[in-house]
Amino acid sequence: MIENELLEYATNEINKIENIILVGTAAYKAAVLSFNIRNAHAYDIGVLLDKQGIAIRTGHHCCQPLMAHWNIEGTCRASFSFYNTKEEIDVFIEALKRVVRMLR
Repeated sequence: MIENELLEYATNEINKIENIILVGTAAYKAAVLSFNIRNAHAYDIGVLLDKQGIAIRTGHHCCQPLMAHWNIEGTCRASFSFYNTKEEIDVFIEALKRVVRMLR
């Protein structure tokens, strides 16, 4: 499965989760999902996902001036590549749903 298909699948699934804010939704982009949970800090989200075995990146991702311009403290970032599967995305999405419930 190519990265664009994985990105499309992950985007469709993450959009079903309440209180998720996607950051960066350009039509042509790398297979990267940047997101936040409303009223939660990116680092907290990252730690809670890590405790479930999900590895993501959190922070400014080398674009702190841009994030400051848009008043974004940081984001969570999940990346997908040719070696990932839809099943792995499903595991990520279920873990993210648990995190959203924890942070309500």
